Amino acid sequence: MKQKNKVWIVIFLAPTLVMFALVYLGPMVLALVSSFTKWDGMQSMRFIGLENYIKIFRDSVFHAALWHTLFWALLAVAVHVPFGVLVALVLKRKRRGWRFTRSVFMLPNIISRSALALMFVFIYKPDMGILNMLLKSVGLEHLTRNWLVDSQTAFLSVTNIWLWYAAVITLIVLAELSSISSEIEDAARIDGATARQVDCFIYLPLLRRAIGTGAIVAVTSVFKEFESIYMTTNGGPGDSSMTISVMMVNKIIQSNQYGYANTLGILLLVLGILVMLFCNKLFRMDSVD
Repeated sequence: MKQKNKVWIVIFLAPTLVMFALVYLGPMVLALVSSFTKWDGMQSMRFIGLENYIKIFRDSVFHAALWHTLFWALLAVAVHVPFGVLVALVLKRKRRGWRFTRSVFMLPNIISRSALALMFVFIYKPDMGILNMLLKSVGLEHLTRNWLVDSQTAFLSVTNIWLWYAAVITLIVLAELSSISSEIEDAARIDGATARQVDCFIYLPLLRRAIGTGAIVAVTSVFKEFESIYMTTNGGPGDSSMTISVMMVNKIIQSNQYGYANTLGILLLVLGILVMLFCNKLFRMDSVD
């Protein structure tokens, strides 16, 4: 019987393993191998050792892209995730209008990132954009500017496209909150705890793993973020809003440097693994309570 079960396990796992090898493992191995070569995607690869890696760390564009990518990761953990957790805690209280708030907060997630970026392009337009018109209407005309062209505001303007849309984090936390017995809160309320004290000293410690999962999801999402930058600034002006993902695609489109671009991809993969391990350590996700 055990032998037959093993056969069926292999049969059912085989399609998944084949798809994983074709869609994930194969391209990953190809990217790793080609990162040590000079390759334009058409001619045969020419092995050049660590030349691509050396060239990348000497590239000033990569320095700017790395800084922006890491800064986005910091904002994801320090602002994006806490905001999503806060919204989840508020929605759990089911105050008046909570269903409407939940629906509106989830709405941007059904819009494609490209469409959302295009919407913000019109919001940031210098002549007829909503933001500049709003500033003019309240007498702050001196603050108006071309938000996506000014090097001082371009990166933060693009950041604003995704920073406050933390619906995924909210859903993760709400799912975890639903598994926590209401008796715990009831006992705390009997002892005189306020709603804020319940959230800070009971729910937040119990939500540690969910918050850690949300942090990993948020960071990996900003690492691969491409559409919002490409549709708005394409990394400009200059390198003021460049990230590693945009730099990687530009190397392929503009100069067919597939080997160089895959080197960036491998570095981004390593960076993602390091951040995942850091979040796992920070939120003690592997500890047993």
